[in-house]
Amino acid sequence: MGLRDREAFLGLALLAGLLLGPSLLAGRCFFWGDLTYLNHPWRALSAQLLQSGELPLWNRYAYLGMPLAAQMQCAAWYPLTIQFYIFSFPTGLGIFHAAHCFLAGFFAYLWLRRCALARAASFAGAAALALCGGMVSRLSFLNHLSTLAWLPAFLLFAHRPFPLALALAAAILSGYPPMLAGAAACAAVLSAAWRTRACGSASCARHLAVWGAAAGLAAALAACLLIPGLELAAGSRRSGGIASGESLLWSFRPADFLQLLSPAAVPAEEFSPAIFWWKTAYFGFLAWGAALAGLFACGWRGASFAGLYSAGAALLMLGGSNPLSLWLWNRLPPLHYIRYPGNMAYLLIPLVIWLVAKGLDRRRGAWLASFLIAGELLFYASSAQPTIERSYYAQAGPLVEALRRNLGGHRYLMSPQALHWQRGHGGEAEQALSDLKQRLYGLANMPYRLESVGNFGEPLVPGPQYDFMDFLYRRSGLDDLAPWLPWADARIVLTRERLPSRRLKRLGESLWQIYRSGESSRAYWLDEKAGGDLPTQAGAQAPDSRAARPLELLWRKEDAFRVEVDSERPGWLYVAEPLGPGWQVRAGLEPLSPVPALTAFAKLRLPAGRSSVDFVYRPGSWRFGMSVTLLFLCALAAYWYNRWKRRFEEFQGPATAR
Repeated sequence: MGLRDREAFLGLALLAGLLLGPSLLAGRCFFWGDLTYLNHPWRALSAQLLQSGELPLWNRYAYLGMPLAAQMQCAAWYPLTIQFYIFSFPTGLGIFHAAHCFLAGFFAYLWLRRCALARAASFAGAAALALCGGMVSRLSFLNHLSTLAWLPAFLLFAHRPFPLALALAAAILSGYPPMLAGAAACAAVLSAAWRTRACGSASCARHLAVWGAAAGLAAALAACLLIPGLELAAGSRRSGGIASGESLLWSFRPADFLQLLSPAAVPAEEFSPAIFWWKTAYFGFLAWGAALAGLFACGWRGASFAGLYSAGAALLMLGGSNPLSLWLWNRLPPLHYIRYPGNMAYLLIPLVIWLVAKGLDRRRGAWLASFLIAGELLFYASSAQPTIERSYYAQAGPLVEALRRNLGGHRYLMSPQALHWQRGHGGEAEQALSDLKQRLYGLANMPYRLESVGNFGEPLVPGPQYDFMDFLYRRSGLDDLAPWLPWADARIVLTRERLPSRRLKRLGESLWQIYRSGESSRAYWLDEKAGGDLPTQAGAQAPDSRAARPLELLWRKEDAFRVEVDSERPGWLYVAEPLGPGWQVRAGLEPLSPVPALTAFAKLRLPAGRSSVDFVYRPGSWRFGMSVTLLFLCALAAYWYNRWKRRFEEFQGPATAR
């Protein structure tokens, strides 16, 4: 690596600074969409738990309770998430964005240089990746952004199993498996095509062996997330795939392919990286001009391959907009686990940036062209994403204060109409998202440690919790809902409109209409008959809560609680906590086996007398996965230590002889 290469890296760092610096210097940060009501809560709660000395394994605050770190998009174990655990969220967010924009360009530059392309041409391709619409539109999707940043690393290390495994493991930990699978397949296909062209078809078998070995090693290195994540996915509502109505929701139309060209090529109302993120995939006029020159420069075979590859990617991007692509999405099993065909535009990124670099390779004025390409893309990105004051993420809002006053450690249930209601703000981006955040849409309650019965947006909700939430949302009105609330320990109900109710007390209005149910508890004691009759599934008739004696449930940690029971007769302990895989229950030293109750909860039969029942979340999947990760990390460290030691001794031998 020469001096000019280091200058190129400084240039890429400067581009990342120019992309993100103005908002940071103005005391503002990005906030739109998933960033506000999904990514911020995941990272904020994980940081709070780690800072208090607890592992972020269990999340009490969403969907009645569910795994936290096993939810892959939480990215709790991803190395480049660490800044969120040290700094405030806005500061950590700025570091995260800058690091991944730079990483994307850094790996792209090294890959293009390895393809024997000149420095200026490689810099142009790297800048086209770091600043293209596919990256800028993902600034509010942290898992998309981090996965895409590793895509050029897959190409760079395509023929070296150990570095490739490290890149794949980092991408797994970054938390978006569907995009990772597509990015890895894209890199494998492209690198195989280039390898075959350079070395002949005999190299394909070795190429496949390298990728197989790297994938296996990466899975072992990322087992701390992969194993518990797969366990959670298997028990989630998406275990059977995604319904076509959801997966095909945002597809490209033929006219949308103009979005690949430039924002200036489409009507102003059709371009918005914040709103139309799935089809914001531009590369700019100048980059496409260089790519066209590169297409002519690679000969008819290369151009034919580029055309076939692009046609395949385009067919996937079209999703449900035509019969052929619809047939593919309905018939190919891997596509049943992927949402939004427009997302597949990232498959074009490696090919386009290679063509950009090829078109400028060893051309006069290549450095000027690379700066112009970067300048055009910076111009488009300068106001592409809305920003807000940094204090936004610390603002609780009136609803949080109202819930803190009235919940008293119990849960609340929010109307499912949350997404479709921003009141009195005229659709302004900043005001609308502030409204949604303060209404606690998505997972926005988690940073405030407010426990909720139902949330929105979480992709891997365990099936029982989702089914019970859905059951409650299907009740015909507040009075039909009221008998079920004590069994979920839901003290507060939030509705969009003021509704009549004889069984719930209206407390007033704070963004929502607030209703309070009667007394409820997280645990109950029932006699043998009432407890035995408590059904496994919630049904048409709610059990009579008057037959249940409330008990105190004491949280010892975020993933451990205790219930004390004292009864003259045998009976049943009911807990309104989901005790799925990983929960261990003991009365003293004796392990107990919970019985499912009311779809999402559990009951346990206990003898007469005094019992202290301890509930602890210790998932075997996480312990096994972390053991595998640590074992392979130690093995890799030992391998590289011995390898460097041998090289050092070989170097020292001739020197000593002289």
